[in-house]
Amino acid sequence: MSREIRQGSVIPDAEVGIFAELVTRSVSPSNAVAIARRLHRIKPEAVSQAVALKQDSRTHDQGVQELANIKDEVLLWTEFLEKKLTETGTRGQDRVMLLTAAYLENAPLEICIKAAGNFGSPSNSNTRFREGRSPRRRMRDVGVDVTLDDRAAFHSRPGLAMSAIQMDWHHWADERAETRQWLERITSPNGVAAPWVKQIGERLLELSRKAVDGPFFPILDAWTTNADQDARRITVVAHLLTQAAAREELSRETHKKLLDWAKKGNAIQRQVVARVCSGPYGQKWPRTTLVRLRHILTLDDAACSVAVDALATYAAIGPTEFTRAVDTVETWLYKHPTHPAGPRAFLALTDADRPEGILDKLIALAQRTPAVRDFIVSGWSTTLEHPEVRDRAYQSLVGWANAVHADRLERGFTFGLLKEVRNVHEPVDAMSRFLYGSPEQENPAIVAARFALANLRQGSNSSQCPHADCPLQRTDNVEVSEAPSDYDARED
Repeated sequence: MSREIRQGSVIPDAEVGIFAELVTRSVSPSNAVAIARRLHRIKPEAVSQAVALKQDSRTHDQGVQELANIKDEVLLWTEFLEKKLTETGTRGQDRVMLLTAAYLENAPLEICIKAAGNFGSPSNSNTRFREGRSPRRRMRDVGVDVTLDDRAAFHSRPGLAMSAIQMDWHHWADERAETRQWLERITSPNGVAAPWVKQIGERLLELSRKAVDGPFFPILDAWTTNADQDARRITVVAHLLTQAAAREELSRETHKKLLDWAKKGNAIQRQVVARVCSGPYGQKWPRTTLVRLRHILTLDDAACSVAVDALATYAAIGPTEFTRAVDTVETWLYKHPTHPAGPRAFLALTDADRPEGILDKLIALAQRTPAVRDFIVSGWSTTLEHPEVRDRAYQSLVGWANAVHADRLERGFTFGLLKEVRNVHEPVDAMSRFLYGSPEQENPAIVAARFALANLRQGSNSSQCPHADCPLQRTDNVEVSEAPSDYDARED
């Protein structure tokens, strides 16, 4: 089908081909008829509405999800499964074999058989599949395809895997706890199905969208509570939570889970939250993300490092993100002066060594915007009072001196800012170390900075510097413009 437009040219109808992948070359004629019969029950207007939503950028995600729901309905093999698992009286072993193949689709049969042997109590699992038909025969009898390279597949019945998972959870509610324990057992770091945690997690996510007492979040808790510092698993869980946040049915609980983990989670859970906030989630829900980052920045650990990078990367995206990040950090410093999150965030935005170049933008903006100049001075004053960030603050001051020495930052204005910080700050900790010396830091940039600042008495004018070669060039005479800037929105 096509629609004719200008001078007889044509464009394909947006609804053509959207269900083409439902019937593949491997589908038998009888199964193709079954799929077509279910497709015939779908209302055309529902398809048209979903396609229209998908084409609109404002509702694209909703349209994609509605089309996915329609495809799931077409590929729901309920009648086939009920006949295989309830009418033949083979529910026990056959059900476990099908369930294992559904979660471990495309895994080697040997792995599936071992995973199935882990279901239930150890006393039963040893003999469960040694009696009667072979495991491979059981799989074939319940609709699982065995490929030429001996893997579990569902080519002849697309969608049967997810349909089996959903039906199992719905029909056998009394065994949900046992099923969840089995999944936790086989996906533990040393479990037989550990390499398939991503696929298993994605299927649990889809199951939990509509299932009662869904297992998605409880199993994620288990994966992040009982695991070691596994970088791959942290990445997988972060990916799954990002996907869950985009699902309308799971979005609210996902936001809550991320907040709980940020506030009270263990080291792994905190890293997961930081990873989520550093990805698409952070761009889609920036205000929500910044709240979670504040809690992550409480402790100086691996998660904190990821959070610092996430904040700096977000601020560098564009003017809107830059303004929001600066306003938010200023609010943290003002409302929570004793909390280390504000100083750590401030140091992330004023780090001269970061590749995003946020400090360069801040300094340039401060030269014409008094509010930004005040943010920098008051931010330094608060940060220097925190012993938790003492070493990091010192390294940042060294970075400023090096940037000035390399002519990356304007000498007079930058030293003028540091002079104001010196004048309002009790000279202890990082500032004291910066001003009065450290044996391991005697490079020319720091010496020049100390020389410039030491020759400025509190409240003095730079022109009164007694040395002819004073490196501070009339700092106090830098003109500050009152012109409006792109930094004029202030959050509470």
